[in-house]
Amino acid sequence: MGESPVFRGLVETFPGNLAAFTQQGIMYNKQGTNLIIDREHHGPRPYRSGAVASAQPFTYGRFEAEIRAAEGSGLVTGFFLHRDSPRQEIDIEFVGSEPRRMLINVFFNPGDVGTAMGFGYRGAPWSIDLGFDASASYHRYSIDWQPDRITWMVDGRVVHERVSWDPTPIPHLPMYLHANLWAPRSEELAGRIDERELPSSASFRSVVVYE
Repeated sequence: MGESPVFRGLVETFPGNLAAFTQQGIMYNKQGTNLIIDREHHGPRPYRSGAVASAQPFTYGRFEAEIRAAEGSGLVTGFFLHRDSPRQEIDIEFVGSEPRRMLINVFFNPGDVGTAMGFGYRGAPWSIDLGFDASASYHRYSIDWQPDRITWMVDGRVVHERVSWDPTPIPHLPMYLHANLWAPRSEELAGRIDERELPSSASFRSVVVYE
């Protein structure tokens, strides 16, 4: 994943994020894309970080990336599909304080494209023991999104699967592919950020989409 017409850097944030996404939080090199979180002394949020998203949406497919998650309390590395109006989402997240686990979830709201619906079937987060430290080295993570099921894989091995209505309907509208590094306001989710561990970074490479 690098700077290209396929993926674009984001300049934005959201209410639950202590960091603002900026172009300064993204560094491209031969190894891929590095998202870097650090203190921000002059912006609207106390931290700045990086996020990228696909330039076009996708409807179903397999989405893969080699990821080295960020290390550090209070940090979350995300690789996910997302849309608004109505909100639908399929998540992979890594919490920096628990780097041996992966969180997955699905969010679903009914309606056609343009429906202003941001709540509904929220699903239930599921924590997966990876058996390794996701912040120590690259591993390949996959989301296989089909009309009747979603399958999550790690290094080609199936680690979780959900079928329609168990416990959430399967998203059915086009979504964009995202990668980000953020700092939740909720200490319950990720703990309190430790500024002594900043800057910290998450790295993404070899992103592949099979439509």
